[in-house]
Amino acid sequence: MAITSPKKKEELTKQFKINPEINAKLDSFMKEEPGLVEYVKDLPREQLERKFLLRKMQERDQKEGYSAKVKAWLAKPEQADLVKSIKATISPNMNPERQEQALITAAKNHIRNGGIKLG
Repeated sequence: MAITSPKKKEELTKQFKINPEINAKLDSFMKEEPGLVEYVKDLPREQLERKFLLRKMQERDQKEGYSAKVKAWLAKPEQADLVKSIKATISPNMNPERQEQALITAAKNHIRNGGIKLG
């Protein structure tokens, strides 16, 4: 997750795309919740950074946890045919780490498209 730190407002506008629909929704929310807006404005910069990074860490942990569940699901003997068919679509020229990631990504797509629930 490579996020660079912009030094100027011009760099900031170039780095982050602004979605007008989301901005309007956010503006509306901010008008509805002035107390929350003040609370956030009063937080020290370090606390804002830590809250932001905490959310990013939780997102990463959730993603890694789901990937681990998918790996465990693929390791079951009844999924051997699926693993074999997915591996047939993956280039053997990729390095092994990327091959494994491609396998997991394809399995996630299969699970999502098939409406399969992992327990």
